[in-house]
Amino acid sequence: MNYKNFIYMEDRNFIFAYVPKVACTNWKSLLRYMAGVDDWLNTKLAHDKKNGGLRYLNLNEANDAALLKSDNIKKFAMIRDPYSRILSAYLNKVESRLPLTSDTGNANHDYFCNVTLKIDDFRKKHLDLNSYPNITFEVFLLWIKFGKDWESKDEHWATQVTLLRYPQVKFDIIGRFENIDQDSTQILNQMGCSKAFPSQSDVKFAPTKASEKMDDYYSDVERGLVTNLFSADFSAFGY
Repeated sequence: MNYKNFIYMEDRNFIFAYVPKVACTNWKSLLRYMAGVDDWLNTKLAHDKKNGGLRYLNLNEANDAALLKSDNIKKFAMIRDPYSRILSAYLNKVESRLPLTSDTGNANHDYFCNVTLKIDDFRKKHLDLNSYPNITFEVFLLWIKFGKDWESKDEHWATQVTLLRYPQVKFDIIGRFENIDQDSTQILNQMGCSKAFPSQSDVKFAPTKASEKMDDYYSDVERGLVTNLFSADFSAFGY
């Protein structure tokens, strides 16, 4: 998949690589503010690659790929502990759409409703229904590991090394979600932005509080699956 998650701010001479579930709504909103967009806190537009007012690099094009390789352009990113990141993705994108109803696949419903239906289809076709009568965090992880749907490679649960093209891409700063106050300030200073990092209430995005719910969702089984699925992230970033 061609993940278009490198945002080029030409007038400020930097590239920011967003990672979903790592305060990406906050970062995109801030980048829209730096781009001079009036409604920079419009979170729907923040995620709209076509109409949001930000330039996303298409790394299949030679000119954009060259920008990413340039030593003269600063590059920033932020990463997160894979255990809490993938749980946050599950809580926000899948569990929030449960239980499934006859209306879940309605055309008026969003993309992740259809994703949830595909996870359930995987459960019915490939898992023991007595052991897995419903979608759970474990079922979700098994779908990512063994599912054939292209949605199982969605950016919300793709590895961070894949999204960041790391270590091939050389970053000036890679901040950590677990140290967001200090690291976001450092990155913003390098970006030349004096605006404070927006809170979850500023961007109207309720936190999943995944880090606080780890004990409720993780047994040795789930931990083993995540360790395997995101082994490249654990190795690259020292989590």
